Amino acid sequence: MANTDQTGRKAATAARRKPTNLEAYSTIFFLLLTFGLGAAYGLNYVPLMVVVAAYAAVIAKRCGYTWREMEAAVGERIGRSVPVITILLAIGFMLGGLMFSGTLPMLIYYGLQFVSPRWIALCAFLLCCTFSTVTGTSNGSASTAGLAMVGLAMAMPNVNLGLVAGACYAGSQFGDKLSPLSDTTVLASLTTDNDIFDHIVNMSKTVLPAALISVVVYVVIGMNSPTEGSVTSDETAQLLSSLSSMFKFNALLLLPVVFIVWGSVTQRPSTVILFGSGFIAVLIGVLYQGFSASDAVNVLYSGFNSKMVLTAHPDFNLETMGKAAKTLLERGGIADMNKTFVATWLCFYFAAIAEKCGCLDVMLDNLMGFVHSTGSLILTTGIAVVVLIAVGGSSTVALLLGGNMFKKKYEEMGVNTLNLSRTLEDFGTGCSGFFPWTSSGILYASVLFSSSLTFLQYSFFSWLVWIFAIVYGFTGICIQKHPTAKQLAAQREREESAAGA
Repeated sequence: MANTDQTGRKAATAARRKPTNLEAYSTIFFLLLTFGLGAAYGLNYVPLMVVVAAYAAVIAKRCGYTWREMEAAVGERIGRSVPVITILLAIGFMLGGLMFSGTLPMLIYYGLQFVSPRWIALCAFLLCCTFSTVTGTSNGSASTAGLAMVGLAMAMPNVNLGLVAGACYAGSQFGDKLSPLSDTTVLASLTTDNDIFDHIVNMSKTVLPAALISVVVYVVIGMNSPTEGSVTSDETAQLLSSLSSMFKFNALLLLPVVFIVWGSVTQRPSTVILFGSGFIAVLIGVLYQGFSASDAVNVLYSGFNSKMVLTAHPDFNLETMGKAAKTLLERGGIADMNKTFVATWLCFYFAAIAEKCGCLDVMLDNLMGFVHSTGSLILTTGIAVVVLIAVGGSSTVALLLGGNMFKKKYEEMGVNTLNLSRTLEDFGTGCSGFFPWTSSGILYASVLFSSSLTFLQYSFFSWLVWIFAIVYGFTGICIQKHPTAKQLAAQREREESAAGA
């Protein structure tokens, strides 16, 4: 019987083959077609991911792989993704706490008051940078701080609305690329098996210079802009009134942010920092804001609800809250990350099967024919990510697929994979807003009252990041050449584990 089983396994192994070029490319083409049609018809991309994963399984079956082997590959890949899943949940946990404490409302409240017509584009960029860095969300930043700033711009004469919208868009992408709370930052680091804080340090080498140059551009524009116009509007006044009535503002509210910064600088475990900051925030909400302890527990899962303020302010009239205030406040919590969590799980499902049967290897072998240096490797990676987003409409999918497709090539060429994680974010994070058929493109156009073409024209920051990434690749400047301390420690751990086995 043992000989029969062994013979069967050998026969199954011999029956396996690498997918043909048509089979390999069809998995990506099917993915892009499915997501392209989904974006065009407004379909939820999570069920679509099930469809493309099933197609990958069909290709793997044609290549001789059994469902049990595919499940084993998926289990191994998802097992390695546990940290990213935990961090995604921690992000929602923390955002709920930061809303509950009044930390995020305070940042918006004071940020909106330092605005003048001359410097409105600069203020819009900096305010959205601050909000996106603290929250890690570009969509949320554009929908709240960005919406408020564009509302101010519309009330002012002689203000270029497109410029302000582009500044809001660019600022919203800043934190999404750099914040440890950003799901794309987490995905880019973990899909390439890098420490998130090592990734952020390397990421800053393209993001910060691009942001500084953008600030200079906005300053120059402001110096040549008229100063007439009012900085107030009914919507903004209503927003400020609601925030000041619902929360007490004090420097104490910055403690969760200080904790995040401390954790980033000292390179503490990101999961511990995120959960810890959330706990600090809800304590502030209970002890300083006067909200109930039961709401403090609930907010960490279901997110902030405006009714929670009635414990501390029973006379507050919820009917007077404007749409902007509700958009700003009622979000966060672990449940808020469910869609990203499920999409990440299913993306790993697709990637594991496509990788197991060799689809990614076939495509990578063909694509790598154009790669002869670090510069061409980074440029090829960037182009591939942009195309994936343009056709598929999802930054999450593009980052996960890009990491899986290119990681092996970076290792073979001796290029530190921190350069891969940075390139994925340089080109992938925030790119979807440039395409009007994607969900992000639709969102940004609606909240910033501008077209995707406007974002392409005025989002100086996004273009500068791309330029820095390409220049660094071909010149070798700011390219991570040596393993970091954490990479060396992980390598030693793998070697010791292998030796023990």
